[in-house]
Formats: sequence, C-alpha cells, structure tokens
Amino acid sequence: MTMKPQGIIEFRFSTADWGERDRLAIFREQVGRLVMKLDPEPLIEGAFHAEARLRELPGVGIVLGTGSWACTNLQVVRPRELLDGTDDLVLTIATSGSMNASQRGREVTLGPGEAVLMSSAEVGRMAVLPQSPTRFIGLRLPRKALAPLVSNLDDVLMRGLPSSTEALRLLALYLRKLDDGYRLSTPGLLDAVVTHLIDLGSLVVGASPDGTAVAKDRGLAAARFAAVKADISENLSYGDLTLLAVAARLRLTPRYIQRLFESVDTTFSEFVLAQRLARAHRLLTDPVRSDSTIGTIAFESGFGDLSYFNRTFRRYYGATPSDIRAALLRH
Repeated sequence: MTMKPQGIIEFRFSTADWGERDRLAIFREQVGRLVMKLDPEPLIEGAFHAEARLRELPGVGIVLGTGSWACTNLQVVRPRELLDGTDDLVLTIATSGSMNASQRGREVTLGPGEAVLMSSAEVGRMAVLPQSPTRFIGLRLPRKALAPLVSNLDDVLMRGLPSSTEALRLLALYLRKLDDGYRLSTPGLLDAVVTHLIDLGSLVVGASPDGTAVAKDRGLAAARFAAVKADISENLSYGDLTLLAVAARLRLTPRYIQRLFESVDTTFSEFVLAQRLARAHRLLTDPVRSDSTIGTIAFESGFGDLSYFNRTFRRYYGATPSDIRAALLRH
C-alpha cells in the first residue's frame, strides 16, 4: 500500500505473488477482510487468480474509490459480519469476460461493457466464471455525493446497465486514463477528477433532469475531451487525421470539439501538431529506434512533408531532428 501526493492511497496485489499453499489464506484475511471488507474464495475447486490496482481519491469533501481487476474462477461475498456501516454505492463495469452479481434477491449477468450498481451496505455476491479471465473496473461512489444528482437511487440498484450508452463508455475511458498514469498533482485537479467521476456515475445510473444538466457541463464535457484526445493519440500516424474524422468517430459535432479546445486556449490543429511533434521526439530519443531514419519517424508521426517537419520541429524544440538524433548517438 502506498500514499501518493494529495492523500491518494493506492494498493496493488496479485495472488500469483504468494505461495500456492498460503495463497487463499493471505487473500482472504489480509486483502479480502482487512482491505476490501469482502470474503473471497474460488468459485469451483481448483486454481484461481486475482490481481487488482485499488485507489482512494479524496476530494470535494468525500473519498471516492476506483479499482481495476483481473480474476479467474473467483467469487467475492460481502457477508453480514463484514458490513461496516458505510452506505457507499459500487458501480462495476465488466471490460472482458463474464461475471454475475447478486443482491436483494436479484441476479445480473454482465458481459463486456455492461455495468451494475450495488450497495456496500447490504449483503451481496459477485462471481467470475472459471473458463476464462474476466476484467472489470469498479467505482465506489459515496451515496451523499450521488444523491443530489439522481432521484430514487435505490430504484437503480441491481438493474443491468447496457454498454450502449455514451456515459458508460466515457466513464470506462476516464477510469482507464487514471490507471494509465493521469497525474493528480494538485488539490484542485484532484477535486475536479472526483467531481467528473461522480457526474459520469450519475449519468450512467440515471441522473435527474437537473442532475443531468449539471453533469453535462462538468463531467461529461471533461470525459468527451479525454475521448477526443485519446482518439487523436490513436490516429496520429495517419496524415489525414482531421477534425471531421474525429467528430464522426465520436459522434460529436466539429463545433463542439472546437469549443472544448477553446476552453483551454488552443485549437484542434495546434493540439494535433504538438502531439505529433512529441511523438517524433520520443521516437528520436528512443535507443531502440536509433536505426530508423528521420524520414521514417516523421512519417510514423503523421508528417508527409519532411521539410515542414524539420522546420516545425526546430521551432518547437530549438534543435533539429538531426541534432536530437546526434545527441542520442553520442551517449
């Protein structure tokens, strides 16, 4: 368990790191009961596996939890003796494989991209099937934070949430960006991220009209901006990367995307250029790519004109690509 800046608590584990004889005992007592307030065990007799990265994010007067899991042949139960008085709500999103959730006498089966909301104040059970690994992400939302945005929260518990909604896809993307190393370097940024996650969670489970209006201006806009940046990053090598193409893929209007960039005092074109130059710089300073020509690196970064690439690179970095490559080779 590690303490990050701004009071972020992070905990990682993998059952593969423990001896086979003691694996279940360590998992149940030191991780399940002490950390997660859950009782884990294999679903059927035989080998099981679990690994997770868990994080607590303090912000806006609450503590919000996130987690990324990979499991095989496992069930986790919250029995009555492990209920600790908290009434947080847990949103679980399956990303691969299949899993079952049971609570309040109801059972929901989740496939990739589907989700369910459960209560940590009640007995419940989740199980992943033994045939193949299952991956899922979880978001623990304090009820007091979600209640102002969602009417009748209890009505949405144990109701399967389909993968087709924009809010659910964006929430999963936003959580993945946190796991990819999104730097929460200041209290203000941390508060904003926590607020965005609450907003997206409310939209996923069904925000009230007033809650929807608030969440769209905050969390939904931030998540859409993250999706736009992710789309650009994934398509940088294509020379024909355009605003219209990104807008079409994400089902947003070009003007909406332009406004997102205007909100941070830049433009779509300026952002794309900066990302392409940054990729080129990373490749030029990568020892593994020392045999690649500058032209190849320029092309892989989305530049079709080598002269333009050289001029623009020098303006941004104060050195030519050849200078950067020569410095790498000297070392």
